[in-house]
Amino acid sequence: MKKLMITLTAFALSVFSVHAASNTTIVHPEPRAGSALDLYAIELIEFLAEKSGESVTLQAFDGQIGSQSRKVEMLKQGKLTVDWLGADRTLEAELIPVRYPVFRGLLGHRLFITNQATEPQLAQISSASDLQSLTMIQGQGWADVKVLNSAGFRVREISSFENIFKVVDTGRADLFPRALIEPFSELAERPQYGNLLVDPHLMLIYRFPMFLFVSPQHADVAEMLNGAFEAAYQDGSFIEFFNNAPLVEETFEKANIGERTVIRVDNPHLSNETQAIPDTFWLDIEAQ
Repeated sequence: MKKLMITLTAFALSVFSVHAASNTTIVHPEPRAGSALDLYAIELIEFLAEKSGESVTLQAFDGQIGSQSRKVEMLKQGKLTVDWLGADRTLEAELIPVRYPVFRGLLGHRLFITNQATEPQLAQISSASDLQSLTMIQGQGWADVKVLNSAGFRVREISSFENIFKVVDTGRADLFPRALIEPFSELAERPQYGNLLVDPHLMLIYRFPMFLFVSPQHADVAEMLNGAFEAAYQDGSFIEFFNNAPLVEETFEKANIGERTVIRVDNPHLSNETQAIPDTFWLDIEAQ
């Protein structure tokens, strides 16, 4: 009897250990102030985790991270499990990309946060060459910098996300290009910058997906997210998630896409694998 009790106890402990080991903790960056995009990305990870059927705990990183360059280093080291980043060949080689566009390509549809002095000039612009006379500002290490430089634009980089708004507000830069889904919530969160507005005239477009990027130290998480994304596309639940996201709905209500002059430029910095993503995974914005 004693031997049986020991065996049962050992079995119970082994079951507990397997259960405990099956719980995966995903550490992600803290959402930035006013970033509805960041909140959407975190909700998407939660959705995919539930879709996978695995036991997952999401945890915001406890501490300061800083620039994107710093986040990439933390992903390489495994201090962060996942982040949502604009794709380019370098990132795709250094990290594990989950090659499903998080926003169906909307990241490459750019509106400009600008200031009161610059905004009237934008009404007169109709081509990429017209834009080249104005200064743009981006975060340090953002993949957009390469795309914008390749198109001939004048781009400055700043490590502090918050300081970007200050620089444009004070007129030390003209334009802060933001994805279609970003600028309205960001400015609503920052009423102290009374000189800022979302330009109503232009939309800059280039192919530029946001992917979930996973640390090479957590390849199992990448496998789980890939499988969940595939399943969510097959049963239509990701499209439903995307279409019903308040961020997406509010964006199309506010952006007045049909009234904007569209300027298209190339993005030569995508990997062959990303360029080969089928059209079904990209949103046809002209159909909206």
